[in-house]
Amino acid sequence: MRTARTAWILERAAIRAQMQYKANFISMTLLGIIYQASAFSFVAIVMYNSGVIGGWVFEEICFLYGLRLLAHSLSILPLSHLWTLDSMVREAEFDRYLLRPMSPFLQFLTSKFQMSAAGDLLVASIILGYAFPRVDIDFSPATVTFLMAGVAGGALVEASIQVAVASLVFRTLNTMSFRIFVDTIFNLTGNYPLTIFSGFVQSFLIAIPISFVAYFPAVVALGKEGELNVPLWVAFLTL
Repeated sequence: MRTARTAWILERAAIRAQMQYKANFISMTLLGIIYQASAFSFVAIVMYNSGVIGGWVFEEICFLYGLRLLAHSLSILPLSHLWTLDSMVREAEFDRYLLRPMSPFLQFLTSKFQMSAAGDLLVASIILGYAFPRVDIDFSPATVTFLMAGVAGGALVEASIQVAVASLVFRTLNTMSFRIFVDTIFNLTGNYPLTIFSGFVQSFLIAIPISFVAYFPAVVALGKEGELNVPLWVAFLTL
């Protein structure tokens, strides 16, 4: 608990440091909004021309996309500066964390707060706000609890993969290509129903496990269990 309190104090200090520069805060937030809005507009254009993707209508795709983006935004709130780890290790700046009486991992997490994550969170909220009243879901306490657990689990899945890939820098000294590859896989596959991919790709996305981030929670909430190629209990394992 003492470590958690210390980490929270350091995180608050990092946020206050970023808030000192109002113009930078606004511009970084707008950058996050523009980037995510442009990515979603591509999906919207595809849906406008096709009408249905893998048996999913536009509102259901919005629901899936919103869950995925919400989990993503929550995962990058503390990890948005993970890209700096490469240079910190190469230039021996990370060694400073090894001299202090606190977890080096927590010190790194709380060293900076990237405000662009706020833009991702805002776009996710808007997309879900549009989708919720338009999809056929019984928002009972059990369903809401399940979706909250699914989003939390999805955020942890994506964060753990990003941290694992970034940690390769201690062996390779440069992980940029690895992380671009991981981001590309998440962006190309995480926002669409699993059914549009081949059987091999579906198995690959389940094993990684990108499908647990948003697809499985969305399938269960929407009552689309019939399209699963795994036992139903697997879809409940996201958290």
